[in-house]
Amino acid sequence: EAAGIGYVHASPGTGSLDFVLDNSKIGNFTYTNDRGYYAAYPGTRIIGVAKKDSLKYLTSGTATLKGGSFYSAFVVDTLKSTKILLVEDDLKAPETDKAKVRFINLSPGSGKLDLAVEGNATALFTAKAFKEYSTFSSVNPSDSYTFQVKEAGSATVKASLPAVKIEKGKIYTIWAKGLSSTTDSTKFGLAVMTNK
Repeated sequence: EAAGIGYVHASPGTGSLDFVLDNSKIGNFTYTNDRGYYAAYPGTRIIGVAKKDSLKYLTSGTATLKGGSFYSAFVVDTLKSTKILLVEDDLKAPETDKAKVRFINLSPGSGKLDLAVEGNATALFTAKAFKEYSTFSSVNPSDSYTFQVKEAGSATVKASLPAVKIEKGKIYTIWAKGLSSTTDSTKFGLAVMTNK
């Protein structure tokens, strides 16, 4: 049984990247893009990224993939220190009439972050440092959530992601992206991807 591996470009300022699995180019991605899961043989695989149309790795490493399991490979940090964060994805169906959401802090140089829903006093996830992630948690579906990211324990909203549709039966990852020090397309914010 194959494993599934998805790639997510979360490295601000790095430009377009080729994702590489066992020295074969899988596809090309730009910042904040993600792709669905690719089938991969179970066992120890080499995963890496290279600048577009270059076969020179920016970073690579080995990953042990289990058959029937799913993984997300996030390319993180800035160009000088690009890394891959491999996370196993729990794609078991949500509870009846629910969705599942998790939070990952992929903003280099950020402090610990909380993720909240506008209008809710209690944060969904708390105190995630850079490259830390939560497990998936059940949430009620909604046609229009506004997700907010705050410094851990603070009421001050650092960034918002409005009008996010969360559908029942689906599974999502929300991630903090970008750099607090910039105001261009690499600025600090939130992104959402659908795992299933």
